[in-house]
Formats: sequence, structure tokens, C-alpha cells
Amino acid sequence: MKIGIVGARKFQNRKAVIALVNALNAQTTIIITSQCRGVCSWSIVAAAERNMKVEIYAPDLTAVRSWFDVPKRYYTRNRELVEACDILYAFVSGDGLVGGTLFEVAYAIKLGIPVQIRRENGSHQMIYQNQFPFMNPPVFLDNWQAFFRQALS
Repeated sequence: MKIGIVGARKFQNRKAVIALVNALNAQTTIIITSQCRGVCSWSIVAAAERNMKVEIYAPDLTAVRSWFDVPKRYYTRNRELVEACDILYAFVSGDGLVGGTLFEVAYAIKLGIPVQIRRENGSHQMIYQNQFPFMNPPVFLDNWQAFFRQALS
């Protein structure tokens, strides 16, 4: 399973990142991350200590013509990183979802990739993009509901 680990550079709880990596199955898990300082670099070190496979995504900064190209390259890297994941863990600082982490979470949701947000205070929030069948009823159920609304009104 490919596990994406991303996070805010301001995130301070290194132990939380290491605990996540240590909880993963070292034989069947591939960690997908970048080399950003903080969350990503901590996950690389923790994975290396357990001999886990790690895929590091870096932006292609060759032939950059202007400073406007640099953020585009980083967002391209973020897209590629998210597309490679089966699930994404996003570590969020007290500032909330901002910058690249916000983009990665939103993009994963758009692609239907489950996201777990882990906050500095230790709380977690799981976001499932695939709804259960009863959460998005088929059209015929809407028709029956309309029929009963009319009949009972």
C-alpha cells in the first residue's frame, strides 16, 4: 500500500509523525513524500530506520524561466505525489490547512483518495470521498419521495 505523508513545515510534533511510520507495516508499505523539512523529512528518517521503501517526489526545477514557474513546479510535484497514494496523511499545524498541504488535501479529495488529517493537538479527522449508497440515493428514490410528499400533503 502506498501511504502519502505530507504536512505543514510549522508542525512541531515530530513524535506523532514517527508514531505513524512505526505503526505501518514495514514489509507492505511504501511511503510517498517529499523532502520538505519537518513532517516529510521526519517520515523519511523514521522509514529508513525500519528499512521501509520510500518514494520521494521533488519538483523539476530545470529550465525555470522566471520565479512564476517555481510555484507551478511545486504544485505539479504535489499533484504527482497525491496521485501516487492510496491514502494521504496530512499533518496540520495550529494555522490549519494552508499552502501546499491544503492543495494536497483538496486534490486527494477531488481524486477520491481517503485523507486523514492529523492536528498538532493529537486529534484526527478521516475524510472519505466515496459515499455509501444510502448517502447518495438513486434517482428513483427521489421520485418515490416526491410521490409520498405529494400524497401526504
